[in-house]
Amino acid sequence: MKDFKLIDHIQTAVAVIDKNMNIIESNDAFKQRSNKKNLNLSPLKCYTGAYNFTENCNIKTEGSCPVTESFKTRKTASAVHHVWIEDHAIVEEVTTTPVFDDNGDVNYVIEEFHDITKLPGLKKGIVSICSYCRKIHEEDGRWITFEAYLQKHTGANFSHGICEECNDSLFSELQNKNSGSH
Repeated sequence: MKDFKLIDHIQTAVAVIDKNMNIIESNDAFKQRSNKKNLNLSPLKCYTGAYNFTENCNIKTEGSCPVTESFKTRKTASAVHHVWIEDHAIVEEVTTTPVFDDNGDVNYVIEEFHDITKLPGLKKGIVSICSYCRKIHEEDGRWITFEAYLQKHTGANFSHGICEECNDSLFSELQNKNSGSH
């Protein structure tokens, strides 16, 4: 019977990272995402195995290194990385989960890579927006609200509230009148 590795049954690219940023285990999906079928893990830094970087991700990407963050904070962390793999640009959400030993220390971090390059709404370019009402000019010529545009292109739903700055600006006069009448 072939050597059974449970981690290889996970469809998401996964790597297990030690405190020295070395990959100690990875699944087939991780190896396939960067065309490294015969990935030699010993010793291979996570940033080299994932992106062929020679230095830590937070130096090369616009985001932080979630592996470093999980080791420091002892919590799950994530970052979005805009990188080149082989000959194409990708956008990846990288999520890390700390693995604790019996003493409660973080020994390892499990790193997951989710390719979000093709998510709706990640297209680049110029979006025409009304400078007065903030409606977006659609390709079909219609003007739609900003919320409708985002929902159409990302699937996001909205709830409305008021931020502290706007609250202070809009209601400070009313608050001053009420406080002066006592």
